[in-house]
Amino acid sequence: MSDFDSSEKRSLAQRIDRFIKGLERAKRAPNRRESHHVVAALRCLHGGRYEAGRLAMINAERVAPLPPEAANLVRSNEPESVPELRAALDAILAGNA
Repeated sequence: MSDFDSSEKRSLAQRIDRFIKGLERAKRAPNRRESHHVVAALRCLHGGRYEAGRLAMINAERVAPLPPEAANLVRSNEPESVPELRAALDAILAGNA
């Protein structure tokens, strides 16, 4: 992994972490839009697609609408919990995901 990739990975991981910490401080669960975009960012982080992950986090922070292909899925109506998001990030960073 190049220094640039390492920097991009760290930057994305920190952005996701800050978002999750904000939810933890507010003591609230993410809504379905936030959850969808954060999960997308986590998948991008895991897959090394850091620019796509950055864009997903922008969508989470702006509470952007769900993409049409996800809007009608039943599972998108059940957002991930804050502990699930935290565990997913921790697992990716530990190399266990």
